[in-house]
Amino acid sequence: MTSPPSNQPADGHPADGPVAAAIGLLAKQGYDATSVEELAEASGMSRSTFFRRFGSKEDVVFADHERILRQVNDRLAGSRLEPLAAVADAAMLVFDHHLQNPATSRARHALLQAVPALRDRELVTSHRYERAFLQFLNERLPGNGRHEYKAVAFAAAVVAVHNAFLRQWLRTPPPSGQAEAADRKRAKALAAELQALSETFRPALIGATAAAQPSPTVVVTVLPGAADKEAIARAVRDALP
Repeated sequence: MTSPPSNQPADGHPADGPVAAAIGLLAKQGYDATSVEELAEASGMSRSTFFRRFGSKEDVVFADHERILRQVNDRLAGSRLEPLAAVADAAMLVFDHHLQNPATSRARHALLQAVPALRDRELVTSHRYERAFLQFLNERLPGNGRHEYKAVAFAAAVVAVHNAFLRQWLRTPPPSGQAEAADRKRAKALAAELQALSETFRPALIGATAAAQPSPTVVVTVLPGAADKEAIARAVRDALP
């Protein structure tokens, strides 16, 4: 699971322009060909301010990483959904950030493909999402850790499915004028896949819901006066639905 795009904060309010500008410049000029001074200028700040805020060229590419992880953890902590649905919902939060910022997300993706060191750091990012999901599951699932390894598998599967959808979206931009509809369709498809994944893991992690017991059949019959067993049985048979 990758970091969210950099030009919109997690609360959906107006953009973090410096990060978006830096990623755009790195993608345009190339990672190695772009100096910190150029990034600072593009971001509208001095070199020293840039270093204080971001630390390095690599750090600015992942500047939103800590923020989105906090948002994911806050979303999980406050969720009233059952544990598997809560994890799927948190994954959708990350995907929605990319959909809201397509230009920056695609510029960042191109940059990652061109710089192996950034791809390596991206793997660490994905693992941190897995750990966040796993920690939440271990805290919320019944059984006091009895399903720990199955929870590991579910957390990893959610991240893998999210990333597969994200990569497909990044590589295949829709025709002009159809982006919004295409994005809604893709988000709906991802949500459906995550729900199906939750249903696959639910019996192992939570337990199958007990089958509903059939309601008892009650038969009431009234016989005049005394009746023998055969008459009672016949009356009951006649009263059965």
